[in-house]
Parts: sequence; C-alpha cells; structure tokens
Amino acid sequence: LRLLFVLTPWNESLDFKMQAMPDIIKIESSFDNFFANASALLRDYREHQYESDGKRRFLAPEMELLDALKETKSLVHAALMDSFNTPAAMRALRSIVSRTNVYLQRGRANIDPQILEMVALYVTKIVRALGLGNDSSLSAIGWGASPGSTATDGELPADRESVLRPVASVLSDFRDAVRELALSGGDKRALLGLCDKVRDVDLVDLGIILDDHGDGSALIKFGDPEKLRRERAARQAEEDAKQAQKEAAARATEAKRQERLARGKLSPMDMFRTAEMAEQYSAWDDNGLPTKDQMGEDLPKSKLKKLAKEQSAQAKLHDEYLKALQA
Repeated sequence: LRLLFVLTPWNESLDFKMQAMPDIIKIESSFDNFFANASALLRDYREHQYESDGKRRFLAPEMELLDALKETKSLVHAALMDSFNTPAAMRALRSIVSRTNVYLQRGRANIDPQILEMVALYVTKIVRALGLGNDSSLSAIGWGASPGSTATDGELPADRESVLRPVASVLSDFRDAVRELALSGGDKRALLGLCDKVRDVDLVDLGIILDDHGDGSALIKFGDPEKLRRERAARQAEEDAKQAQKEAAARATEAKRQERLARGKLSPMDMFRTAEMAEQYSAWDDNGLPTKDQMGEDLPKSKLKKLAKEQSAQAKLHDEYLKALQA
C-alpha cells in the first residue's frame, strides 16, 4: 500500500481501487527479486572467495552500468527536488534495477560484485528513505527486517536448533526418499521429481529459494515464507487454469471430431437414398447421385452440380469414419 502512495504524486488525489494492486504487486516483486538476487550473489562471492590478482578489469558492461548508476542518482535527485516527485524517482529506480538485471544475465562468473553492491545499496537507501522499507542497517540490502522480527538483517536467532531443525528435517526426509528410491530401482525421472519437490515445496515453506543457473549449480536466496507460498499458490492457480483451458479445448475438439465421424457414418452412395431423400427424387445414377425429381423430370444442371458437391463432401467424411474404425 505504501508503494501505491509513493507511485502517486503527493499533491494529487488517490482513487484507491483493488484493480490497481496486481500492478503494484508486480513492481514490488521486481524489487524483491532484485534484492534477493543481489544478496545471494554477493553472499556466494564472499563464501567462495574467488581468487583475484588484485587488479580491477572494467569492461564495457561494467562501465555502462556505472554510467547508468550515475544517471540514476542524478534523476532521483532532480525528481525529489521537483516538489518531491516520488513517481519519477521510482521510475529511475526501476530503470536501474532493470539495467542491472540485464547485466546479471552474463552469469555470476562474469559480473563485478562491487558494482552490483553499489547499485543494490543505493536502491536500498532510496526505497528506505521513501518509507518503503523498515529501519535497519544500511549495510544490509533490501527492505530491512520485518516489523516484529527478532532477527536483524544478516543475523540468526540465538537458538541455533530452532533454525537448523526445519532444514535438517527436510534434508532427512529427502535422504530417506532417495534411499528408498535407490533400493527399489527407481529411475532418473523419479529422482529429479524428488529434487523438484525439495526446491519447489519443502524449502519454499522455509523461505529458502534455490535458483537454478546455467552453470549447473543453484544460487541460494531467502525470502518471506508466507509471501513465497502465496506466489507459489498463484502460479499453481494460473497453471491449473491453463490446464483446464487446454482440457476444455481438447474436449471441444474431440466433440467436433465425434460429430464429424457420426456424420461420416453414412455412405455417399446412400446419402440420397434415405427415406427422407427418396421422397424428393425418383431416379439415381450408379454412384447414388439423383438424376430425376419426384415427378420424373430431369434435374437441372445447377442442381446436379450442387448435389455432386454435397456428395463429394460426404465422401471425405465417410473416408475419415472408415479410417477411424481401422485405427
């Protein structure tokens, strides 16, 4: 809700409508993802302590991102000086977040962590200054600790067991399932299914995100469990709706096919010899095509042409019917 206020000029009235919230939630999610990715990548970099010869190598992508950050700072400053134009400031922040996301697509081995940290800390500083975050250490990236949280950014509760037990439980259950699968001779697909369950269900419920990367390893991120569950439920609902649509379309297609087969059951040789048609005609040729009307008069050429076209269409339907019987 605070984000909605910030995206509206302070001197204009706000006509609140629930229809506007999905767009606001998308904007919030884009910042959530950015903060989570930046925090995870920087944590990953520090934990692995990648070897360095002490020299900085700024290539074109790094210079472009630095220039974009400088431009963003100027735009935000100008926006806030312009009668506290918070919507313009937020547009600038969303732009630098988008530019940084493009930069991150180069892969974790090809990014400069210090530039990423500079961008992330600046975005953190401004969103908190606009009242969108919670008071917390500015050395931590993101919105800050949730109100009522017992842990500050980057810290864990003192009770080590309360933190580790849920994760250990997930790990134990996964180990048991893998062992049972191996003993029963399960296939690779079943094993991958267990991995997906851990990633998409078990760890998500603990607020842990495993983000698969192209290099074969996952990036570990953290988020609010309740929010992650809501997002998962929304994705599942969307997938269910698409599946229901797909099944409805398949049923409609099958109904049309069955209708065509039912129409094709009648041979084109007999289509004009039914009881109803026999009242209209009195003579037929060798192919079952009427040649005379009920009064014994020759049918006009235009009528013969029309009947021949109908018979040709019925022949196609009948062929489909015969093929379906053989299938």
